[in-house]
Order: sequence, then structure tokens, then C-alpha cells
Amino acid sequence: MLTRYDSATINRFSVDSQTGYLHVRNVPIARVGVFPYLKPDGSIQMEAKLPDDLLTDSAVESANSKPITDNHPNESVNINNSSKYAKGLTATNAHVDGDKLKVDMTIMDGSLIDEIKKGKQELSIGFQTDVEPVAGEYKGMKYDSVQRNIQINHVAVVARGRAGHTVRLTGDSAEMVQDQEPSKENQMETTTIRMDGADVTVAQADADKILKLDADNKANAKKIDELNAQIKALTAERDKLKGSADSANKQADEAKAKADSLEKQLADAEKKFTGDALDKAIADRMELIDQAKPFVGESADFTGKSAKEIKVEAINKADSIDVSDKSDYYIDVYFDSLKNRSNAGVVGYSGKEEKKTDSADNVPDRYHLA
Repeated sequence: MLTRYDSATINRFSVDSQTGYLHVRNVPIARVGVFPYLKPDGSIQMEAKLPDDLLTDSAVESANSKPITDNHPNESVNINNSSKYAKGLTATNAHVDGDKLKVDMTIMDGSLIDEIKKGKQELSIGFQTDVEPVAGEYKGMKYDSVQRNIQINHVAVVARGRAGHTVRLTGDSAEMVQDQEPSKENQMETTTIRMDGADVTVAQADADKILKLDADNKANAKKIDELNAQIKALTAERDKLKGSADSANKQADEAKAKADSLEKQLADAEKKFTGDALDKAIADRMELIDQAKPFVGESADFTGKSAKEIKVEAINKADSIDVSDKSDYYIDVYFDSLKNRSNAGVVGYSGKEEKKTDSADNVPDRYHLA
């Protein structure tokens, strides 16, 4: 049986006025889905948590009354070491909510509670599982293996889990979408800009990028006008040469070829930079930027970067993996899995009988973060 870590976070908690204990309610610690695991050789293995495995009575009950630790211990938590590692406990109300496994938790250690209040608010769920090499597909996502006999051992509070700071202590796992209502401090600030004679409301952080796209569009329109002028001049030259002697036929053909080439450039430019195609290009790029922000940060500069470069940067920031030399298909599939995290969180894979962690904390190689 392999040991795994799933990452999650805390961002809604309450403190008991009498005891000072910290309570977190309805924490989603895992969900059904297909997720990438990093193998020791650097390759990716897609593993599935299927409903018949994750949502079983045994897996759900394994989340009850489990120790909460300050960072991951160097060993599984049990009766012999719980006094050393346990800083709190999960409740006894582990339950299934849709395709998620959720549970309440209470943290009783004063030092850890102080750290949480100062910003140490990410979780990493330690569990054991049998990974069977059974290929298949779940909701359009192909997988190489299936996690069976899932048993949760402990929940660690860490400075930074494998999912990074985009997943915080509300308890949303690194694999799942945030469920909670956005707080006021997380609500988007907007501003109004003017494009093509109309006022448009956009996210304040994206205003400069959209204005740049608008400026690029105007530059492209100017380029189209220049191409039209060149086509007109070359067409006139072609017509003139057509009336010349036979010796001018070659020049006429060359002028026609140039004109045809420019016409093709014009058609391509008009198709790419005008009308609905431009609107769709802007929408697609802004959607991609929004999907990448949870991994590269709100302050990241996407200016001049292609879609592929943005995806490669997001993957590198999230998992510290350089996939720039991989195929476009590989990068697209991997980035789709990251979107499930921001909808989400991911479990790292360490290979048979190894313990390895992808958290920022120093966890033995036989543990894994996801």
C-alpha cells in the first residue's frame, strides 16, 4: 500500500471563546476525479479516484477522529507517537457531499493556532492507498491507474502544500473547486475603459492588457489598409504590364503572384483581427489568463506570451516541472488537470512503497503531496 498526500486549505474558522480551540467546519478533503501524479523519473501518471473507491463507507469513515499535525511527521501517526504529533482531531461527521468527502476539525495546540492566525493555513491530507494499473476513462479524462482501499491517516497543517497558495484552509482540497461565497476582500475590482467608441467594464487588473489588445487591433487595422494600398498599386502595375509586349509577360506574372500573395495576407489578417474572430480571441485569452492566475499569481505579467507559454509557466509554478519541450497535446492535457485544481487539488505520486511529499515542508521521500 502506497502513502499519498492530498493538499487543501483553511480559510473559514472560528475560535472557541472558552477554550481558545480553533474549529473548521465542513472541510472537503478529497473528491472523485482523475489527477496527475509525478513519478520519480519525472513522468506523469494519471490516477483515478472513482466513486466506488473514494465514496465507500470505509474511505469516508477513515476521515473520522484522525490526528491533525503541525507539518508532516516522518512516520505514520499511531498510538505510539500521537502524543508527539497530534495537535488536534477531525470530528466524527465525515460525510459525502456530491462527489466530495468532507469533515469538521478542531485544533487544540496553542502554538499551531498562532501560526494559523499568522497565515500558515494550508492542509496536506496524508492517506494510504493501493494503486492498481487499470486504464480507463472517467468523465472524458483518461487514467492509467486507480486508487483502491483509500484510508486517511492524518491531516497536516503546512506552510505551503503542493497546490500552492491558491488553495487555502476552508478546506478545499487541491483537487477541487472552491465552494464558498467570495469574501469582500476577494471580490474583483473593476474599471471602465473605452473600446471602439463604447464603454466596457472589466477587471481593474486586466484593463491595461485589454487596452493593449485594442491598440494591437488598431495597429492591425492600419496594416490591413497598407496591404490594400499595396494590392491596388500592384494590380495597376499588373494591368499595365498585361498591355505590354510579350517580353513584359514574365514581369506581369510576377506582379500578379505578389498581388495574389498580398490578397491572401489581407484575407488572413481580416479573418484574424476583425469582427467576431477578434472578440473570440480576446475572450479566449482572458479566460486562459484567469485560469492561469491561481498558479502564477495575480501580479503575473502575461504581455507578449503565447497561450502555450502561459500554460508552461502555470505548470512550472504549480508543480516545479519544466514541460516546455513537451508536445502541445501533453501541455494541454496537463494544464486541463491544473484547472481541475483551481477548481481543485492534485496528489503527487512517488512510486511503489515510497513516501514522498511535494509540500514545501521537508517530508520523507516516501510521502507524496497532491
